[in-house]
This record gives sequence, C-alpha cells and structure tokens, in this order.
Amino acid sequence: MAAILRKILYLLFLLVLFLGLVAACNKAAVNEKGEEKEGKPVKEQNVVNVEEAEKLFKDYSTGLYTIKDPSNPPTFDEIAENIKEYLSEEQYDAEIANRKFQIPELVSNQINKSIEVQDVKLEEQSKNDDGTIDYLYTTKFKVYDENESKIYEKEGELTISTTNNELKIDRDWSGGVKIDGLDGGL
Repeated sequence: MAAILRKILYLLFLLVLFLGLVAACNKAAVNEKGEEKEGKPVKEQNVVNVEEAEKLFKDYSTGLYTIKDPSNPPTFDEIAENIKEYLSEEQYDAEIANRKFQIPELVSNQINKSIEVQDVKLEEQSKNDDGTIDYLYTTKFKVYDENESKIYEKEGELTISTTNNELKIDRDWSGGVKIDGLDGGL
C-alpha cells in the first residue's frame, strides 16, 4: 500500500512540474490579442507597414543629418534631443556613447557645406521572433553650398520595434559613405 501511495505522489509531482514548465514557457509567447511577446509590447497584430517605418526613419535621419548653416550647426545636445523620440532607450544610449550625433556637425564644419536628407528607402528583410523587424536601407543626402551640390547614398541596416504602440529604432548600422573632400564621411 505504501509503494502505491509513493507512486501516486511521484506521478502528481511530475504532473505539477510539467504544468509549471508549460506555464513558464507560455509567458514569453504572444497572447491571442497580440499584446505581449517576451516582455516587449508589440504593435496590434504585429503589423508595421513600410510607409510607417520609412516615415520614422526619414524623420530620424532628417533630425540627425540636416545641417542648414555649416557655420552654425546644431550642437551634439540639440541633435540628441531632436532624435531621442525615434530611438529605443538602448539605441539612444548607444548612439550617445558612440558620439554619433557629433558626426554631421564635424563633417559640415570640415567641408563648409550644408547637408540635407533627400530620401530614404527601406526593404524589409525579416520579422523576428521578438516582434522586431529588420530592414536594409538607402538614404540619399544632398551635400551643397552656393557653388555646387552632390547627392550621396548611404546603405545600412535597421531594426524597428514597437513599444507602447510607438515605432522605435532599435538598431542602425552602416559602413558610412565617403564624402568628397574628407578622409571619412557620414
């Protein structure tokens, strides 16, 4: 009788353990309403259209790269404040640490030309399990002064997420683009 009781208790223990594992695994999944995945909110039905993503990225690029007057460019802090709303907190902190917001100012000062974002194009690459979407991008810049104007294209990779029903840039990577008259570029 004691052996049968031990087997029943052992089976109950295994059942409780199994149910606990199943419940823990399901916490990371998106619920039926698409409200949460791995602790990160995702947009309703996890749908982000390319037009929304391109608008976000163009607004971000414009805030980052536009230099109207090379003799009086926006400061690092002004650029950082202008584009903070487009970035996830982690990406914003990474761009601050990498001093990315200083690059357009330095380029504009060295070549004494204005910079303007002309266009951005995104091409979706993948939808990730964590609710983010990866894109390849091309950004067209016009670098100009009163005597000349030239268009440059910069290609890179971008990851966009949705937090609190707002699109945010989680990652922006590119090898840069060489600008005439500089050793480096944007």
